[in-house]
Amino acid sequence: MKWKKTVTAGSVLLALQLMLSGCWFNSASEDSAVKSGSGKTESANLIPGNKASDYQMLRPKSSNTTRGYIQYGPKNLVDMDQLETGLMDLSKDVFSPNDYVFQMGQYLTDKDLNGILYRKGQEPKGSKVSGLNPALGKGKTIVDQSKDSPKYINYVLEQDYMKKEKGKYKLAGLSIAVSLNSVYADNINYNNKIYPISVKLSRAKVEAWGKAHAQQIVQRIRSLGRDNQDQSDKTYEDIQKVPIFLSLYIAAEPQSYVPGDFFAKTVVNAGSSAIGKWTAVDQQHVLFPSDAATKGYKEDLAKFNKFKNDVQKYYPNYVGVIGKASYQNKDMNDLTININFNKFVDESEMIGFTNYVTSLVKNRFPFTRSIPVHIYIASNNTQEALIERTDSMDDPYVHLYQH
Repeated sequence: MKWKKTVTAGSVLLALQLMLSGCWFNSASEDSAVKSGSGKTESANLIPGNKASDYQMLRPKSSNTTRGYIQYGPKNLVDMDQLETGLMDLSKDVFSPNDYVFQMGQYLTDKDLNGILYRKGQEPKGSKVSGLNPALGKGKTIVDQSKDSPKYINYVLEQDYMKKEKGKYKLAGLSIAVSLNSVYADNINYNNKIYPISVKLSRAKVEAWGKAHAQQIVQRIRSLGRDNQDQSDKTYEDIQKVPIFLSLYIAAEPQSYVPGDFFAKTVVNAGSSAIGKWTAVDQQHVLFPSDAATKGYKEDLAKFNKFKNDVQKYYPNYVGVIGKASYQNKDMNDLTININFNKFVDESEMIGFTNYVTSLVKNRFPFTRSIPVHIYIASNNTQEALIERTDSMDDPYVHLYQH
C-alpha cells in the first residue's frame, strides 16, 4: 500500500492556491500570446495537462471580468464545481484536447450576464436589452408575485477553446452552459425586510423552458460588440465566427450534497445563431443513502450499505458514512465516500482506522475495480486521511494529514 504524509494540511492548500493564482508554474510556458476578449494580443501562461486527455490551459495575464461571479448563480458549491468541470468534459467531444487549448471565458461580462438574468420588466433604467427570466406574476406584494412566477435561469458559464495561428492563440470555439433552477430560492426585499422564498419547480417545465429560451442566449452572445456601444465590432469579431457548443444544466436543490446534472447539448455552427437538434445527456449524481438511490439504484445502494456496515463495525456508534456516486448512461463512473467521526480520535487511532478502511477497499470492496473511488476520512470536519483506488493501481493510495 502506498503512503504519503504531508508536513501540514495548510502547506498543501497554500501550494494549491499559488498554482491557481498564477504565482507558481512548474512547467508552464510563459511566452505564449493570446488574443483576448479585449481585442488585444497579450502574453499568457500555457499550463500543460496532467494527462493526455486533459486540456492544456491558457492563463492570460489580465483576468476575465466575470471570474468569481458564478457564486451569485447556483446556490451551492457542488453545482459550481460540476458546472465548470462538467462543461469542460462535455466539450472534449467537440473541441478535442489534441487540437484545442482551454481558456476561461473572456467575452461575457457581468453586465452581459445580468442582461440575461434580469426578470422581464425589472431591468435597470437605461438597459438596452430585456431580461430573459419571467416577469413578476400575480399577487399583492412583490414576495407573492415572485413566488407566483419563479425565475428559471441562474447563470450562464462561458469557456473559450483556442487554436494557434501564426504564433498566436485565437478563439476557435466557444462552450456555453446554461444553468437552470430546480428550486427557485431567493431573498426578496419588501418594506425594508428580507423575505426568503423557496419554490420547487417541475423538472419537465424547467427543461422545456431552457430549450425554448436557449436560442435567445445564443443570439445575445453572437451580438456581443454590435449591441454594446462601449465595445468595438473588431473586439468581438471572433465570437461571431466560431462554433458554439451549448449545454443545459439543472442545478441541485440548495444545500444538496450532490450536484445537479447536464441534460441536453447541441452545437451551433460557426457564424450561425440557429439551434438545430438537441442531444440528450444522461447524467445523474446520487447520494447514498437517499430516496433517489432506493428508487433508481437498489443494487448499488446494497453494495454501499455493505461497505458502510463493514466500516461502522470498527466504531459502531461514532462513524457516519455517506456516498456520492456519478452516473453516465445509468452506469456508475465515479464514487466518493465521506467518513466522519463525531468523537475525538488521536493519531494512532486514526492510523489504525485508516489501515482498516484501506484493507476493506483492497479485499472486501463490493464495487468493481473499474470504478474510481475516493474516500475522505475526517474527524469533527477536519480532514484526516484520503484513500483512493483506480483500476490502474495494484494497491490503494493512502494520504495521511498531519496537523
